[in-house]
Amino acid sequence: MKWCLLTVSIAALLQSSICQTSTNVTIPTGCVTIRSYFADKYLAVSSNYDSQRRQVALQSNPEQWTLVRESGFYRITRRQGQEDLYAAMGDLAYDAQRRRIFTWIPGFGDNQGKWEIEEAAGFAGMIHIRAGYFGEYLYAADFDNQVFTWIPKGAPGKDSQYLWKIEEC
Repeated sequence: MKWCLLTVSIAALLQSSICQTSTNVTIPTGCVTIRSYFADKYLAVSSNYDSQRRQVALQSNPEQWTLVRESGFYRITRRQGQEDLYAAMGDLAYDAQRRRIFTWIPGFGDNQGKWEIEEAAGFAGMIHIRAGYFGEYLYAADFDNQVFTWIPKGAPGKDSQYLWKIEEC
């Protein structure tokens, strides 16, 4: 009898810690770092792709970004160089299901650089980031520290590859 009561108590404890309700995450603006929950690494510029773009990937050292809220969207700009984060179109996509993520070296105010940031329901302090222009969620790939948006769209659900944490610098 005591064993059954203990099992119920542990189940109740586990359920209360796993099934968290909305925490109304406050999304900081200004200087921020963006960390992938899945990879436990930071969103950062990795290398030049060409003379106008830098490839974005995950790295152990945090990169500083400026997060600005404007007209219902966010703009994510690399602090060093003032380069806007954006999801590539057309022939710059990685493949039919994944869109590469770059910073634009000349800097710009185009629609491709608009992002939606929303609380990840059920994951305390975590958020989802979605490209406003395409409606696709940013995710951490399970290979080569890559980041993409998922072209087929759809809600990320409980997939940890889509979870991000934004923290003030």
